[in-house]
Amino acid sequence: MIKFFRQIRQRLLSEGKTTKYLKYAIGEIVLVVIGILIALQINNWNEIRKANKKSRNYLIEIKSDLKTDTIRFNRAIKLLNNMIADEKWVLKATDYTYKDVDRLWECISGWYMPFNINTRTFREMQNEGNSKLVGFDKLSEKINDYYIRIDNMTKERTAYDRQDVNERRAWLSDLEKTIEISNHRMQTFGGGKVTKNFPMRQDSITNTELIIAFANSTRGRNHFKHNYIRHMILVDWYKDVVSKAKNLIKEIEKELQN
Repeated sequence: MIKFFRQIRQRLLSEGKTTKYLKYAIGEIVLVVIGILIALQINNWNEIRKANKKSRNYLIEIKSDLKTDTIRFNRAIKLLNNMIADEKWVLKATDYTYKDVDRLWECISGWYMPFNINTRTFREMQNEGNSKLVGFDKLSEKINDYYIRIDNMTKERTAYDRQDVNERRAWLSDLEKTIEISNHRMQTFGGGKVTKNFPMRQDSITNTELIIAFANSTRGRNHFKHNYIRHMILVDWYKDVVSKAKNLIKEIEKELQN
């Protein structure tokens, strides 16, 4: 092709047709430029197609991560609701009996919720330099909001929950200086590892009276109230996380079907 164009230029020059030669040369330049632009456009289309395909794969993985979030946070909500039920009971009750001792220990126990958003795929995207999902601009903004703003707020609440529980463990240690830990409490903290019952050095009557005395004390009542408030706030936030995750799942499914 290049040889063919060269022959045309040489023939025009040899015939002295300078004006036609210039027009032809300009036309040839225009054709070359057009060819380059077309090639660049085709290459750009190919890159966009590849990026879009990769983005769709990311969406599939993000959808899986979001489903994991809904399962884990629903589990956390269930655990918190169980705690809240115990806290409501202990705050409403006007009197406690020997049969209530194990449940009182459940209310006294210091547990925090180590639940955070699963950012596996989002971190992978960031590490590969993909801050946006090609072809999914609006959805990309919502996903970024979930994995940045919502994730940060969740971490703040989880950190507060952990800090508050850890700070209160100091007085829990003081409590255990006078109240012997029951077998029920050992089994609860043991997470299923402790199955054997050990003999108690503190008689059951004294043990019960001390636990009930703490539950009726100002310090004990404030402890239960504080836990109740903190757990209610966590439940509301975790429900919000689950709602946002489910909405994102629906939007991702809709985009993937298009």
